[in-house]
Amino acid sequence: MLEEEKKARPYKVVNPPHVHIGLDKNELMLKTFLLMSIIAYASVMVMGLQALFHILVALGTVLVVYNSVTAYQRWKGVKPTYDSPGSPLVAGMIVGLAMPLESPYLVTVVVAFMTMFVFKYIQGKYLDHKYLNPVATSKSIVLLALYGVATLNVFEGALQGGMLFHPHHYQHNMMGGFADMMGFFESAFVDTIPFFGIEISATQAHFFWQPHGWIGSGMGIVVLVVGSIAVYWLRYKWRIVVSTLGTMTILAIVAALVWQNGDISTADMITMRIAFHVFSGSILFMAFFMATEPQSTPMPEFSQFLFGVGLAVLTFVFQLNGFLGGSIIALVIMNMTTPLLDRIVIKKPYGHRVKSVVD
Repeated sequence: MLEEEKKARPYKVVNPPHVHIGLDKNELMLKTFLLMSIIAYASVMVMGLQALFHILVALGTVLVVYNSVTAYQRWKGVKPTYDSPGSPLVAGMIVGLAMPLESPYLVTVVVAFMTMFVFKYIQGKYLDHKYLNPVATSKSIVLLALYGVATLNVFEGALQGGMLFHPHHYQHNMMGGFADMMGFFESAFVDTIPFFGIEISATQAHFFWQPHGWIGSGMGIVVLVVGSIAVYWLRYKWRIVVSTLGTMTILAIVAALVWQNGDISTADMITMRIAFHVFSGSILFMAFFMATEPQSTPMPEFSQFLFGVGLAVLTFVFQLNGFLGGSIIALVIMNMTTPLLDRIVIKKPYGHRVKSVVD
């Protein structure tokens, strides 16, 4: 075959993701926002109006940034980056749900501003790609800054109230047995569900009713159900979700078997460990709604499994050392590995030439 004929052969067209799932970006964002609104409603039921105010502050901040950037771009005669507020609203909702209940509202404003302006708009504009999850990166920067402040003993009292860094978590030994775990559980969780008057154990509270910590983790069981619906309905990267939560569950079981206590059965210890490592804090919400972010996570299926396993292992290590909420730093670290994980599997450009009769 002549060289000109080889070059002229047609290529098989591979449809982009939004065609595959049957949704355009705006529809995807709207439905994601609606699903997260269910989690927000459940969290406000558990945590009260303070949780609602965090969510509204985050949404308001990203909308101010969105409208300001859009107005500036139109003034400069540039096509707006966002043709609708769908994506900013989703980012704002994630920020609100990812904030600790007791953190000052100013911190929520800072995280929301950095998310929208620095790591969505600026990162997308100048790098032409979102390599780092905007919410996780913004929150990690603030968390590490507060860690530095705590180390310098500046404004130490403000940090005790539940900002992004909780120094008192280091008082709990997560590598101990039942007594150590129970001490943490009983100091942090209620034993009665308000309104219904249902008595529950500290372990059960991890699954159903957590009145502190990440706002989005107020009702772990609701996050699990709504997140599963989102994965199925909106075609999220389910391999990341399954590998992250599956690995965390396995690690929790291993921890229960390694650090056993004679006063409690192995089954109860396993339940307690799963409740803590999988349902406590941030990992559940993050696995569904942050770790599945399209651009900052791997595309190949095998790489998505590796990404989830790595995310779970790093989070587990942070948890054992009392660094609760460290899952967001784990996510940023794994985001940095995404180009490598993509390169492991993707060797050639997408698509291939259709074999012709002449060949």
